[in-house]
Amino acid sequence: MSPQNNSIYRFGVFELDLRAAELRKHGVKLRLQEQPYQVLLKLLEHSGEVVSREELRSTLWQEDTFVDFETGLNTAIKRLRETLGDSADSPTFIETLPRRGYKFIATVERPVDKDSRISGQSSSPESSAGKNLLKRTGVIAGAVALALICVAFWRSQPQPPTVTNIVRITNDGKAKNSINPPVTDGVHLYFMEGTPDTTGSGIAQVSAAGGETTWITTTLQDVLAVSPVSPDRSELLVSKVARVGSDSVIELWAQPLPAGAPHHVGNIRALLATWTPDGTHIAYADAGNMSKIMTANKDGSEPHQLAEVSGFVYCIRYSPDGRRIRFDITDPKIDSNSIWEMDADGKDIHRVFPSWKESFSHGCGNWSPDGNYYYFLAGRGDAQAIWVMPERRSLFRRRAKGPSRLTSGPLRFNAPVPSSDGKRLFVLGEDPRVELMRYDVQSRRFDSYLPGLSAGPVDFSLDRKWMAYVSYPDMTLWRSRVDGSDKMQLTFPPVRAYEPRWSPDGSQIVFMDIRFDSPWKIYLLSSSGGSPVVLTQGNTYEADATWAPDGKSIVFEKFDKIHNAAIYRLDLKTGKVSSIPGSDGLFSPRASPDGRYISALTIGETNLALGQTKLMLLDTTNNRWSSLAEGEQLGYNEWSHDGKYVYMRGSRGSAGAVLRLRIKDRMLEEILSLKDFPQLADESAGWIGLTPDDALLLMRDRSVQEIYALDLNFP
Repeated sequence: MSPQNNSIYRFGVFELDLRAAELRKHGVKLRLQEQPYQVLLKLLEHSGEVVSREELRSTLWQEDTFVDFETGLNTAIKRLRETLGDSADSPTFIETLPRRGYKFIATVERPVDKDSRISGQSSSPESSAGKNLLKRTGVIAGAVALALICVAFWRSQPQPPTVTNIVRITNDGKAKNSINPPVTDGVHLYFMEGTPDTTGSGIAQVSAAGGETTWITTTLQDVLAVSPVSPDRSELLVSKVARVGSDSVIELWAQPLPAGAPHHVGNIRALLATWTPDGTHIAYADAGNMSKIMTANKDGSEPHQLAEVSGFVYCIRYSPDGRRIRFDITDPKIDSNSIWEMDADGKDIHRVFPSWKESFSHGCGNWSPDGNYYYFLAGRGDAQAIWVMPERRSLFRRRAKGPSRLTSGPLRFNAPVPSSDGKRLFVLGEDPRVELMRYDVQSRRFDSYLPGLSAGPVDFSLDRKWMAYVSYPDMTLWRSRVDGSDKMQLTFPPVRAYEPRWSPDGSQIVFMDIRFDSPWKIYLLSSSGGSPVVLTQGNTYEADATWAPDGKSIVFEKFDKIHNAAIYRLDLKTGKVSSIPGSDGLFSPRASPDGRYISALTIGETNLALGQTKLMLLDTTNNRWSSLAEGEQLGYNEWSHDGKYVYMRGSRGSAGAVLRLRIKDRMLEEILSLKDFPQLADESAGWIGLTPDDALLLMRDRSVQEIYALDLNFP
């Protein structure tokens, strides 16, 4: 580690440089006065520990100095929180412990002193006393001591490791696939950069010790995901998109390492796969039916079914001894993810954490090489973190009571992958951000829209004076003038706002609350602020609210997250909800500016994000639906303000695109390819919209995504 790194504390997007006495965010120096600086340094030195107010007093003020200590410290803490963008009520960095002091709760990458080493531990007084006691009392006392030791072992619980240091492995500034974790052969890390339908994708590699990122040489194109390296470290499993006639399929390939010609793995269709510990077989979820767990010889021959479950299977992993298989099950009906386990022969299928209340969604797990620990991801959004479950047992086969949290802080760490020696965890750290970009269809030019604002979706009042927007990634709803002035925050966590819509008279805003742990609901609130009011009750999901032009009703959809979608109308005066005839299987309703038509999309076969291929149109004068257009992966349909066009996302070949449909003759044209437009894998960041003059608005990826190594200390 360089001398410069030896003087820098890193936490989230911040770093404190001790040599320069500077606090920086994304490399930009922040103004911080001396006392807040010293408070921050003290808290970082003791991160994860309680630092008393008296300790901070002795650090900041001489005993013989006459100051109002309480006021001074409170002011220093307040200014420090303002600089970090932290909150006393919902802290990300500094937690207040009443009557005790403060604790720095985010994960910290500490400076390393090269001269500091742990050379050993001296015998404790207790152990010396124990030895003397044994010498004095002989065999009987020794037997008593042995019995006490056995009792201690029986009562003890295996202890989880802790993170002692964080090292950034990559520094290339390129987008990485957060849902596909890196894999390692012990020497290198292999991971995806880019996506097939936007900027293009490829397989990148970097030394496990850190360094320059390079691309591996391969003839494979349209790569979707990488799976673990074979146990003999000779091959990397890769999934890619292929065209078979008019259809797209997912194929499994093996890429030789460090280079060589890739080859098909039989006729297997799988997004992700894994090897058995002896390298003779692979296990995978069938891409044609993601509920089936399959196994086959390593060349893809003799495939057969191990098990079938309820839900979609991802992240299959064998235990190091080959006796167990763990995997994730995603339940699209409730948008949850959980970890399951079965024997290697497909028997005894059960949940790993059946009664764990910490997080409703968890997955992406990996065993340590020795099988003693199991690392996994839990939570979503700002709440997501890496957790660990000790797998080894004590002398009397007792096991840890439950998982322990390994990471915290503003960086979102994804999908832990242990190093070959088990002393490190490789993770993808993200600071998700977007930039609103305006695209003029006539000039074919991109411009930043409200630079510095990480936001989307956006909607504008009819008088063109105001806009409502969602701040990304915290998903809070704001209102401001169209130039960004006079900002007002309208919603607060735990609400996760999405797709706001102004009422025709500008007095109200309707929006979706897309929380992770409960059904989506539609809320209505005053554009001048106040408490949001939920429009309907019940356990169904509701989304995509759009105003009737007269402002008297709202059109929206109900669905169960996978099937049974339909469109409804809510009369705001009477509160009556009525279904729109013929709308079964449709979602994403949009009312035309004159109110005569409602456009909608056909629902996909698996969920709302996949498979929609038709744009439908309802003529409200005769209540008849007709097909407007067909395409691939259609979404986010939006009417132009003059009602002549419908804009939407779609796919052309392997690339995403923005399409425009002319209503009078139903001519469909591509107006923008998204092949080279960086976008997050997050579905909510795929939104497109229109400015009041019908220029396109899109959310460009400006995230920081790098691979980190977490150094572990074991008890």
